[in-house]
Formats: sequence, C-alpha cells, structure tokens
Amino acid sequence: MTDKTKISLTSRVYHEHSSNISIDNVTYHVQTEDMGKKTCKIISNIYLKGQIVKSKKSDYAHIIKLHDCDARLAAMMERHHKSVIDAFIDEQSKKQRSKSDFFSEIQQLLRRGNSKQALETLREALTKFPGDPFLLSYYGCLIAIVENDIREGIRICEESIKSLDTSMPFGSEFFYPVFYLNLGRTYLKARKKADAIKVFLEGLRHDPDNKDIKWEMQKLGVRRKPPIPFLARSNPINKYIGKLLNKSS
Repeated sequence: MTDKTKISLTSRVYHEHSSNISIDNVTYHVQTEDMGKKTCKIISNIYLKGQIVKSKKSDYAHIIKLHDCDARLAAMMERHHKSVIDAFIDEQSKKQRSKSDFFSEIQQLLRRGNSKQALETLREALTKFPGDPFLLSYYGCLIAIVENDIREGIRICEESIKSLDTSMPFGSEFFYPVFYLNLGRTYLKARKKADAIKVFLEGLRHDPDNKDIKWEMQKLGVRRKPPIPFLARSNPINKYIGKLLNKSS
C-alpha cells in the first residue's frame, strides 16, 4: 500500500462491511454484504460516485450446516472484504505504473535471469503503451530467445529501429545502442553472426563504450583494431596501450 492509498472503515456489522478507499485522491466505497442463506452468497461491490466499478461474489453453502456457521460466516465476510480491497489496490497500482516503472522491473528480471517473467511483464507494459519502440525492441528480442519465435522477433526489432527517428523524443539518442543490442542478440539466436556483428558495430558507433555490446563482441571473438593501427598488433606498444584500455573499460 502506498502513501497515496488510504482506507477508512465506515461500518462493520454482522451482515455488512463497509470501507472507503482513497487512491491518488480518488475515493472509492467498498461494501460487502451477506445476500442471505437462501442464496448463500457474499457480494462485495466497489463504487465510484455511486457506480459499481468492481464486483466479486463468494459462495458459503459449504458451511451452512455447520454448528458454528454464523462465526465462520462473519470471518469469511471479513476476509472477503479485505481480499477485494487488496486486489483492487494492486490492480489500480499496476494501471498507474509508468513506462519507466515497467522498464525497471524488466531490467531487474533480466539481471536475475528470469527472461520468461520479463517477457510477461513486457506484454503487460505493451497493453498500456502499445507501439512504444523501446518496449517493442526488448519484446522482439525476448520472443526470439524465450519462445523461439525468431522470424517475428527479428521483424519487431528491425521495425523498432526504423521507427526511431519518428517516434523517439528529442535527446533520446542515448538509448539507441539498446536497440542494436537487442537486434544483434536476436540475430545471434537466428545464427546470423555476420548480421549480428554489423548491428553491434552500429550500436558502438552511437556509444563506443557500451559494455553490453562490447561483451557480446568479445564472446563472438571479434577483436577491435589495435590502438596504433600502423603498428602490428603484437607490437609491445600496442600491447601495453591495449592493457591500459582494457583496465579503463
């Protein structure tokens, strides 16, 4: 529960629970009622300005013949009321997540090696931000790697790069290498090493110090040019400068 979410209990009697929830200064009224032993139903309705925005029912027929039915029903209603409130707050918080919130979660999942969950989070993000090239770039890469949908993954990654000049805000060139990194990884999944190297080099053109791309190039065995081109790679001067550069990268 965030600081922007507040719950106030307005009433609590045997057959009814009633609370007010304030989420980002919007107040919702939650009411849980026993519909009677003829139906054996508990219903919770969430209201906004008098209109029902969410509703959930539970059945308690399985306890109706027990000797402590009333006590069980009271506890069940309280749990039902609380679970409806918790679920609604969680649902609303997900709806309010920004693009950066989604991206932070995706990055954390990828760092932990949880690519499948990262892909599911991407799908959720794209329902809120459809057509976003940044999210699509990661999505294309992950459906190729996780779901082996290589052709579609390459298509999506390539399309996201084509849309850079028209859909990315001014000053976002800093993120361009990520698009080439994702496309390159997708090419590698397709065993297109030459294409992967080509786009990795394009990514380094935008950011020569990008560690992720340099790591992919290193795994491929691609060696960068010697620090002093007119001297042989084996020359002691090139070797010494190379060591210094490796330490600083």
